Amino acid sequence: MDTVRLFIAISLPAAIKASLAELQKNLQVGGDQVKWVERENFHLTLKFLGATPQAKCPGIIQAMEEVAENYNPFELRITGLGTFPARGRLKVVWAGLGGNKGQLVSLQASLEQKLATFGFPPEQRQYTPHLTLGRIKAFANLGDLPDRINLLKNQGSAPWQVNAMELMQSTLTPAGPIYQVLGRVPFPDTRSNR
Repeated sequence: MDTVRLFIAISLPAAIKASLAELQKNLQVGGDQVKWVERENFHLTLKFLGATPQAKCPGIIQAMEEVAENYNPFELRITGLGTFPARGRLKVVWAGLGGNKGQLVSLQASLEQKLATFGFPPEQRQYTPHLTLGRIKAFANLGDLPDRINLLKNQGSAPWQVNAMELMQSTLTPAGPIYQVLGRVPFPDTRSNR
């Protein structure tokens, strides 16, 4: 049985990807041991599904459609930088999110619940919405990266509207992952029907 590596995500507009790339550029001074995310790969993960039989894709998209029926388009914006973990041996550099985070968290929880019926166990950790900028490969050689993160920690962006979520396939290659959209599920704008 053919399996594919899947996740559900929200894509970002080109202007937001450009803002994130600019933030990366300001963090990359020096010889940091960080694997920076490519601009075209920036996204907001809602649920990582992992290796999944390809035959399950239509059912997953249907589940996404059923969840989406309960949500309107909503706004998000970038609100600062941070790391996982917050202190100690840093592993991930990320940009935080503001705006209608309550709707985002609710959407993610609904997806978790719906997909559990398809055999995808719910994530045990609390969902922390973020945009990954880079993954740290060697803690010993971070140079002044923590100081630069601290200097830029309050950087933000204009808001953007989230209109859909997507089922994505991730193909791992030596040069980095390649993402392909397998299905796009829009949020109905029910406000105009009231």
